[in-house]
Amino acid sequence: MKNTKLILPLLVLLAVTLSCKFLGRTFSKDGEAAPRFSNIAGSLPAYDPNAPHPSPGAAALRSLAVLEPKVASLESDVESAERAAVKAVVSDQPSSKEKSVPTSELQEQPKRGTKSMFLGIAHPALFILQGQADSAIGGAHDAGMVGALVSGLSDILVPHLEVGANTSKSMTETSGGATTTMSVEIGKANDGSTKFGLGFKTEASKNGVSAKSELAAKIDGQRCPNAEGQLPFTIKVRLAADSGGTGITRDVTAMVRAVVGDDAQIESYTMELEQGTQQQKDGRQVYVESAVTMNWDGSKYTQSNDRIIRHSSQATAENARPLSEAGLEAAFATGLTALRIAEQTWLSGGCTMIEATSPGAVQPGSNTAIPVTVRHKFDGSEVPSKLETALSGGQSVDPTTLAKTAGTLSYTAPAETGKSAIIKLTATSRRGRATLDLNASTGGQGYTVSGTSGPVTFSGQICSLDKPFVINGTFGNGSETQSFTPSSSTSGTVKEAGNSGGCDQSGAGTYKITLDEAGSGVLEFTETVTGVCGPFSATKTHTFKVTLKPASGLSCP
Repeated sequence: MKNTKLILPLLVLLAVTLSCKFLGRTFSKDGEAAPRFSNIAGSLPAYDPNAPHPSPGAAALRSLAVLEPKVASLESDVESAERAAVKAVVSDQPSSKEKSVPTSELQEQPKRGTKSMFLGIAHPALFILQGQADSAIGGAHDAGMVGALVSGLSDILVPHLEVGANTSKSMTETSGGATTTMSVEIGKANDGSTKFGLGFKTEASKNGVSAKSELAAKIDGQRCPNAEGQLPFTIKVRLAADSGGTGITRDVTAMVRAVVGDDAQIESYTMELEQGTQQQKDGRQVYVESAVTMNWDGSKYTQSNDRIIRHSSQATAENARPLSEAGLEAAFATGLTALRIAEQTWLSGGCTMIEATSPGAVQPGSNTAIPVTVRHKFDGSEVPSKLETALSGGQSVDPTTLAKTAGTLSYTAPAETGKSAIIKLTATSRRGRATLDLNASTGGQGYTVSGTSGPVTFSGQICSLDKPFVINGTFGNGSETQSFTPSSSTSGTVKEAGNSGGCDQSGAGTYKITLDEAGSGVLEFTETVTGVCGPFSATKTHTFKVTLKPASGLSCP
């Protein structure tokens, strides 16, 4: 009896080992070029955050339709409901490019023979209809779009969160015959690492056809390179759909380790890719789980450690290999898209910032020193960076390049009055890229002021930005006068005096002026105003913005 108990596990182990050998490798030998990855990298879809958001449920239904064509009729309703949910979450955030919400761990994959927590079907299981695998469940294209959705929302929402904080949110949207519940969990650690979880549970029914789809995704790690130019993060995505016992599920994981050069460009990266894919129909199930290590050295892709981890008894080389290959391609597309979106974030100023003060109003022919420092946005540490300058207008900036910040630039103003300039700074390092525009003016330039901001319509003129000026405002049954006192050509203080329906109002605040390369600009001022009507009074804070346009021939003292 003891011998029987020992022999049985050995026979099972032998069967699994022989079966894995039978499946063989899914790609080429270790170290060989991997053209499949190169092709995917060159054809991933572009992700536009302003375009309609990708719908994971619709992607899952497109794949399920290969096995159950009737579910195609549900795709548009599912897509509409999920897009509405994403739009609601994004629109709830401040309209800033610098956006700050803990990530729940994805549920462990159920053991063989247990019920899936997502679909209520046996997991892991994968049915191959007539021996033909759907080689694109989620597909590289759809996987890339889902990866873009997850990493893109992470980079939009996480910056809104304070360091050390965690938060979560969920909402339900309905469109036609589809109802989806979307959940978001976000956190930011003290070391700058972030975590973001995104989930969709969608049910749809129309004309006697019903289906469920589900997304569970998580991305955590660094989204900004560290001081050594290293960027480690992991993204996991589970996408599933089920209709009347016919179902598909794909789990992909990409552990990404990228290296960024001094030019803020990616020099190389390695991805540990894993996938588990299942299909089932009419009670038949096939499942395959595999992994591979993919490396890009800056010019070509190579791979190693290509392996089948486990598979179901119905999996064969003929029906499981396409699923394994497609799953690893989806994992790669997911990881690479997340990496590219992170790269766009650190290249567009999402990770570092330049600290420098505009010269503002200066004397003709004068020299102004401009100290420049670059800092990290998350931890506030100084980031030594290469700094390049570009001058629009007169006269010169020296030096035009700093090999490494911190440092000091010198701006020489033109000899004539009424001249303006914009000094564009670009700082580049292993930690990212940042830009900043500085304004300079030799004074003498006049501007007209006009525009309606809130309930007030403003008008007036400015003879010089470095001298006091006044503008007037009218609203309803009242009027007001704004008196500005510059502390520089771009900022200062403001006082208000006015009357509305016999009630007096007065207050004070600060203002700033921003000029563009064409010389036009915006005057923005914030003031706290108290209105007094007999024995009653009320105090409010208002912010106004009006347009400045260059003007000549003004009647100035």
